[in-house]
Amino acid sequence: MLELPFLVGGLFGVRHTFEADHVAAVATLVEDDDRPVTAGLAWGVGHCLPVLALGGLFLALGVELPALANRVVEFAVAALLVLLGVRVLLDRPPIGSRLFDHDHTDEASFLVGIVHGFAGSGGVVVALAAAAGSSLAGAGFLAGFSVATVVGMGLASWGVGHAVGRLRPLRLVAGLASVVVGLLLGLETLGLGVGL
Repeated sequence: MLELPFLVGGLFGVRHTFEADHVAAVATLVEDDDRPVTAGLAWGVGHCLPVLALGGLFLALGVELPALANRVVEFAVAALLVLLGVRVLLDRPPIGSRLFDHDHTDEASFLVGIVHGFAGSGGVVVALAAAAGSSLAGAGFLAGFSVATVVGMGLASWGVGHAVGRLRPLRLVAGLASVVVGLLLGLETLGLGVGL
């Protein structure tokens, strides 16, 4: 009985992994990382935590994130994408590498994933889980979505990380794409732009 919601959630998670704002964020985080898969896995886990928490609250209590809070978080994602892209365009070292003897790409990826998990599409996932027919089916949907998102982002990060690491000009493309996607998402959140 749980197989179908798990499978549907998994398929949605795979598709969700490749949304423009997710790929843009991870591309800027892994551009100098020698372990892009772990950064992607950290992003995926960070992304799933708020989705699972909000989904659990919604399924158990009927509580959901207010629309205004959702818009604020979506705008924070847009600003974060712009900042990550600018960091790459200015050829800055990995996050935290100046303060410590190692970089903190995985931790940064985890935190960026958390912010993304609270953003608008996380609400869609929670709504889909709630529409699954029962709390158990909704939990199966959330579980499938989460597993697929973590694995999918790990694989996407591996591909992006290896491509960007080998071809220096792709770093600039990743940075520029992050800025553009962030600006478009910000305009969309303010009601001034086109959908991504």
